[in-house]
Parts: sequence; C-alpha cells; structure tokens
Amino acid sequence: MRLLIVLLLLLGLGGGGVYVLSQQEPPAAAGLKPVVASAAAAKSFDAKVDSVQAAIDEAKRTGQAKAVEVTFTEEELTSKAAAAATTATGGLVATNPQIHLSGGNIIATSSVSVQGFQLNVGVVATLVVEDGKTKIVVKEIQTGAIPIPDAIRKLLESQIGAAIDPKALGIGIDVTKLQVVDGKLVLAGTAKP
Repeated sequence: MRLLIVLLLLLGLGGGGVYVLSQQEPPAAAGLKPVVASAAAAKSFDAKVDSVQAAIDEAKRTGQAKAVEVTFTEEELTSKAAAAATTATGGLVATNPQIHLSGGNIIATSSVSVQGFQLNVGVVATLVVEDGKTKIVVKEIQTGAIPIPDAIRKLLESQIGAAIDPKALGIGIDVTKLQVVDGKLVLAGTAKP
C-alpha cells in the first residue's frame, strides 16, 4: 500500500511538473506588454486592406500603376489574429494571440491547444521582399520549457505561415518596402494594372 501511495504521489508530481513547464512563457514573450484586441482595431485593419484593394481596382480601371503605402499597428494585427484564431482549423486551437513588432521582427505569442494539451508558444518571424512579393520567414518557434516534437513544430510552422501570409490577408501588390518601425508594420508597393 505504501508503494502505491508513493507511485501515485510521483505520478501526480510529475504530471504537475509537466503542466507547470507547459504554462511558462516562451523567451520571446519576456518583457512584452499585452496588446489589447478590439473590434475597432480589426475594423481598422479591414479598412486598410480595403484601401489597398481600391488602389488595385483603380490601377486596373485606369491602366496606370498606383503607389500604395499602408501602416498596420500591433493592435490591428493582434485583433485580426484573434478573429482568425476563432475560425482556424487543422488541429491547433490558439487562444489569446498577441502580435508584437520589435527589432525588425514579428513576434507572435499565443496559448495553443494541440490534441488537448495546452502550451504557450512564441514565434519569431521576419518579413522579406522577394520579387515584389512578401515572404514570411519563421526564425524560431519557442515554448516555455517543454521542447516541441518535430511533428508539432512542422504543423505550427505551416499553420503560422498560412495565417500570416500577405496573400491570405488580401494584400495583392508588388511590394517595394516592408519594415517594422516603432511597433508598426509599414508596407509600401505598387498596385499594377
């Protein structure tokens, strides 16, 4: 009986330890202030994407290229990510997504549920311009203190890449400038006919 109690205690402590480790913040999230998502910020994001689409439509209508520049805030990006997280599929359920723009990088943090297991995740990515198109380069995926199995890491990378793909966001221009400046993402380019 004493052995059984000791085994149950060890299992309980081990499981509790795994839970505590899984709830730790990833290093990428250290020192970042929370970004508040709001319907107004999501609406502002959509209005900016609509203005880019209007420029594309005008370029097609007039036959002349049109310069476009749009700036997204952390609040707008976080709000859009929060809205997208509620409709995401593919095995991952993200809650409380946060998008931070710092040091030329996009830092996305979220709690992710993978097959019922809750894990805090931080993704550090950079945006590059290649042949007039933007490309998301995931530099690293971090968790609190638990390493991510390769299969889950690949699933996260593919879903994150799809979620923040500029084409999926409706931004269809030839990009000439893309930079992170003072908590904002500045995108400039040309809407071609």
